[in-house]
Amino acid sequence: MKNEKTLTTKEVARLCCVSDATVKRWADAGLLKSERTKGGHRRFRVEEVAKFQAQNGLGIKQTQGDETPLRLARTKRKKRSVNNVPSFLHALLVGCEEEAASILIKAYLYGDELPKIFDQIVSPAMCQIGEMWFSGQINVAQEHLATRVVYNALHRLRSSIPPKEPSGELAFCCAFEGDFHELPTYLSQMIFEMHGWEVMNFGANTPLYSLAEEAILHTPEVICISATILEDYERLVRDYADFRSKIAKLKTPIILGGRVFEDERVRQRFPADDYMMSFNELSKFVQKISAR
Repeated sequence: MKNEKTLTTKEVARLCCVSDATVKRWADAGLLKSERTKGGHRRFRVEEVAKFQAQNGLGIKQTQGDETPLRLARTKRKKRSVNNVPSFLHALLVGCEEEAASILIKAYLYGDELPKIFDQIVSPAMCQIGEMWFSGQINVAQEHLATRVVYNALHRLRSSIPPKEPSGELAFCCAFEGDFHELPTYLSQMIFEMHGWEVMNFGANTPLYSLAEEAILHTPEVICISATILEDYERLVRDYADFRSKIAKLKTPIILGGRVFEDERVRQRFPADDYMMSFNELSKFVQKISAR
């Protein structure tokens, strides 16, 4: 079975667009940490490779039209789609932070962009975790363990990605009051950061009156609010209407996301500039508004 935590010399060479011999020289010189298998073959930890790439600008697009390793890897990736959800789900359930982080970082190294990783690995796995808890297949402690592991894995993925040139734009991210699901806000934050935005992430359970005060103070370009559930529905409708009224002069676009907004009746009670049902949609929106 292939080790999700490591890369071979050939894989590292392909990702960095160098020869196998160059990778071996890096390892011999101590520039890139490696381990040896029982058979004497070098293996490189995914996280170490990601850090090495970021520090040395390897695999990062430098000029327009530059055929970088990540672009080449992305082309290869299309030919061999891999379902990482079962492995990622297993890592979450058993509390293996390193394996979970390696799966995400390896997907990124091989050319999968963050929206795809979030939509096709993280979100499906966490949905299965929720369904397993609801059906009694796992208990609340196991659900909490999985959630902690996914946050740790995402933090390590975020730390492995080279920072983008700041765009000078600011986004707010949060979840409605009464909704304690913080993961969507963190994933949204990473999407905005991927496009060079600064982000103020207020997390879960954010009162709208307080969010309005912060919006007036900081004047963000976008306000992104997620909702997995809507507690005290009628009160939230009133609070949301009051929130929109308070920040109306700012003319700041409000983006709502989460499964509750799949219902058109809910959208009518919570009018917004747009609704995002995937992180790919959010990324395209951010890209579009950045181009303005």
